Amino acid sequence: MVDCISSLPDSILCDILSSLPTKEVVATSVLSKRWYLLWRSVPSFDFDYDGDHFDYDKDKEACSHFLQSVDSFLLRRDRDEPIHRFRLKSNSLFDHTVSINKWIRAAVSGSGRVQHLALCCDWNVVMPSVVFSCKTVVVLKLKLVTLEDISFVDLPFPKILHLNSVRLSEGLNLSLLLSGCPNLEDLKVEGLIYETDVQNKEKFISLPKLVSATIHENSLPLEVVKDVEVLFLVLDMDWVTPLRYV
Repeated sequence: MVDCISSLPDSILCDILSSLPTKEVVATSVLSKRWYLLWRSVPSFDFDYDGDHFDYDKDKEACSHFLQSVDSFLLRRDRDEPIHRFRLKSNSLFDHTVSINKWIRAAVSGSGRVQHLALCCDWNVVMPSVVFSCKTVVVLKLKLVTLEDISFVDLPFPKILHLNSVRLSEGLNLSLLLSGCPNLEDLKVEGLIYETDVQNKEKFISLPKLVSATIHENSLPLEVVKDVEVLFLVLDMDWVTPLRYV
């Protein structure tokens, strides 16, 4: 049987592998010599770890293995190749925020050139400030993380910004973040948690390129999203009302 896939150029194979979880990408190295080092050039970081919440010893061992696997992946991959897509989902790494921050910095610093950054972690994870001055990110999705230092936000290219159950530390507000994202087209804001009562004192700028918005009813003034084509309001009774503007 002819192996047509292996005969494809590296660039195409890497694009195909980019759609898979990183664990499966690395596993392809055992297929043949052709695939042995290919995973090192795949421009994606996609890890999902849930842990074992019913067995502490088993979870501790699994967590240690996961941390070693991610560190090994970042150490052995081709550092001259960018990480275009960075996705991390875990609610079981709250004691390992230093490692998580190290991984994030690897994606947005140096040759990282990340374009798609998606994180679903734990409120113990504080987003490093370098994320908010990344000149390459186009998609930014944050869930269950904490924002502390967003005094300087310069994100000229994000078209998609999704914030879900994000905690804003004392003195911070959503307007600080949005003011540094002038080219947003898709905005989703749900369940923001403010440590201080600054929400009603926020001064928002207009977002002229915004096309679609999904917002919790109290997350930002409707004046900010009045001109969007599609608006979803998330109400406290947990149902969504679509409002379309033609």
